[in-house]
Amino acid sequence: MKIFVQSAVVAQIKEWSEANLLDGVVLSPVDLAADDPSATVIDRLAEIAVDFGVPVCVPVAAISGADIYREGRDIARASEHAIVQIPFVEDAVSPIRKLVADGVKVCATYIYSGAQAFIAAKLGASMVAVDVRDIDAQGRPSGETVAQIRAVIDKCGLECDVAVTPAQNSTCFTSYVLAGADIAYVTPELFASLMVHSLTDRGVDRYLSALSKRQKPRSL
Repeated sequence: MKIFVQSAVVAQIKEWSEANLLDGVVLSPVDLAADDPSATVIDRLAEIAVDFGVPVCVPVAAISGADIYREGRDIARASEHAIVQIPFVEDAVSPIRKLVADGVKVCATYIYSGAQAFIAAKLGASMVAVDVRDIDAQGRPSGETVAQIRAVIDKCGLECDVAVTPAQNSTCFTSYVLAGADIAYVTPELFASLMVHSLTDRGVDRYLSALSKRQKPRSL
């Protein structure tokens, strides 16, 4: 499964890249505003694309057909690495089809069912993003939804990656891997939680205790 770091901070993205953990970036206008209110999404997109050469998902700030298409074209012109994120609403059908025809890579977002994923993929979206947080908030098993979407796309022979928004915890993250997700959006905070386990400290303490009891070599 590929990791797309959800961050607008170039220094953070660089750390992931140097660790060979960076497969892509999710550039949120909200994250960008927190990092640098004076920066534009287009400028930061171009900077990330040039520095790291990985796919960068950028959402349109529109829900009407004409505006979605216009903003999608603007984002795509900024970099060949851009993937335009479009909310999967009724007005998005035409702009998705037109952008795909223009050679633009599209990710349909706010996908919650196999039916939605099927339609988005048929329109030509190269990615669908499942907002697992909303599914979990409704008390439904988001892992099962991801598995269902994966099965629908595979059954229909469609070329479309399944992405999941940041998981709530490591258990959920693992369930999405097992469910067949192709891409995980990962925040720096989520990554930190994936690196730890409740038994880690106990294991480290046991290891250090064993080291302290080993026989030290005699000095000559």
